[in-house]
Amino acid sequence: MDLSIKQCFLGFSYIRAVACIAIIILHVTYSASLLFKDSISSWEYTVSNMVTNCMMWAVPCFIMVTGALLLDPKKEITYQKLFQKYLFRIVVALVLFCMIFRVFDIFMDGEAITAAAFLNGFYEIFTGTSWSHMWYLYLLIGLYLLLPFYKKIAAHSSGRELTYLLVVYLIFLSLLPHLGLFELHSGFYIHVSTIYPFYLFCGYVIHKAIWKIKSFQAGIMLGGSTILIAVLTQIRYQTDNILFENFWAYWSILVIVQGIAAFALFTKLHEKKCSLIGKILIEIDKCSFGIYLIHMIFVRLFLRYMGFNPYKNGGILAFIFVIIGILITSYLTTWILRKIPGLKKIV
Repeated sequence: MDLSIKQCFLGFSYIRAVACIAIIILHVTYSASLLFKDSISSWEYTVSNMVTNCMMWAVPCFIMVTGALLLDPKKEITYQKLFQKYLFRIVVALVLFCMIFRVFDIFMDGEAITAAAFLNGFYEIFTGTSWSHMWYLYLLIGLYLLLPFYKKIAAHSSGRELTYLLVVYLIFLSLLPHLGLFELHSGFYIHVSTIYPFYLFCGYVIHKAIWKIKSFQAGIMLGGSTILIAVLTQIRYQTDNILFENFWAYWSILVIVQGIAAFALFTKLHEKKCSLIGKILIEIDKCSFGIYLIHMIFVRLFLRYMGFNPYKNGGILAFIFVIIGILITSYLTTWILRKIPGLKKIV
């Protein structure tokens, strides 16, 4: 394999691993602030939400890696491969883990063990009402189904045309919706439903250097957008203005800048010889999909069912230990599951 290609994959491993850790931080801080809201100060609640909101770049980076890898014209994806490899994995993971979570809820919440209780799991799969983090799998299914058309756009468009497409996405799916903060609603709209194809193409144009973002530029973008999100989070709870929450939605211009900057920055990190941290990130990346699926079990166990309150049991240090503990247990669980024949291709 060409050295530059190896370096690209190394950068992708780093960003996926760091994004995986960010998602655990996001879910731990969000869950803790929700569960223990009545027992903490308003400042603790605000800071927890600052941390949560500043981690919203993680999922966009996962999507950008997908775009960088799968939209490449050199990567041939037949309909057979699309359905048998990519879609099959996500659909099986969706059904399997939604049913696992249904069983978990039945036993942990003391529900009656009936056929109806189990069958409700299939209702949750269809309606998307299983555990909240499973929304990402529905997103992937939608993107994969349209992937053949996205690939045609990427393969037959010039850099200027792709930039035009992304600017249109940005204006209609990010900037115009922000006008709602001023109670001004645009009558203009673009005929796409979500911001996520933007991230898919964005990963591709950055990977192909159509958009050249230097490391120091990415650092300034990442730092500036993160600080702004933190400041706006504080203002949101000071003013009790719920419209400020638009600034950390996935279509927010600030989250878009965060995601672009993080992707550009971490994918530029190449090492001739992997450091210890680099090797750890690569190992996390190997299990990142499984960690994403499984980690919420441990979040619920530690915070909800065991009732561990990190605010009252060490504060920041307690949060760090909980996050590291959930990362390790989720990694080990995924590592074990990948040893089971058939499951390695799923998790």
